[in-house]
Amino acid sequence: MFAKSEASLRWTRSTGWRPLQSRGVGVRDGRQRLNRNVIVATARRIAEADGLDALTLRRVGHELSTGQASLYRHITDRHELLELLADDVARDLPRLPTEGDARQRLLTLWRAAHDYLARHRWAVRIIADGDIEAPSAVGFARTALAALVTAGCPEPQALRGYRALWHLLLGHLLNAHPLGHHLDEHHVEAHVAFTADDPGAEFEWAMTRLVDGILRTPS
Repeated sequence: MFAKSEASLRWTRSTGWRPLQSRGVGVRDGRQRLNRNVIVATARRIAEADGLDALTLRRVGHELSTGQASLYRHITDRHELLELLADDVARDLPRLPTEGDARQRLLTLWRAAHDYLARHRWAVRIIADGDIEAPSAVGFARTALAALVTAGCPEPQALRGYRALWHLLLGHLLNAHPLGHHLDEHHVEAHVAFTADDPGAEFEWAMTRLVDGILRTPS
């Protein structure tokens, strides 16, 4: 009986016997127990705050108060970490809306995808890498393909249409220059006025015309 009580107590000269504080599940010495989810969450916080270039395994280890070598017990290298990050972001890609006709739902879906990824531009650089796989993005791809077919696009053409829309989306988000090339002051001011209240307006303009062209093109 005493042994059991003693195991839950700690002796100090100043306080005598006192209860041990519970560390809780997944916590050790005030730190989270290391696992893939913790590593990915920490890496995402770094990328969101300081950009993708600031994301290194050393930085992740520092944020978790552990050595870089400890991370290799859970991930292979930075490339795998980027894949896990891309998959984490892809989980929250939008779903097909329920309001509007088939064409409007398609347009709303792609605009929502743009607005979501625009809030995580660092992730676009990962997703655009052809060597990075994000299994969670498959759901969005299937939804977008089905939306094209429902809007009247034949299945073989829907795949090409999806690729065109996906490339437009990534290209728009990756291109940091507002116009892509130098124009005179008048054109710059016109562009700024066009996108001042809605940064996604330019993408929506191009996306709408691309969708309408896809739906009108014979198979």
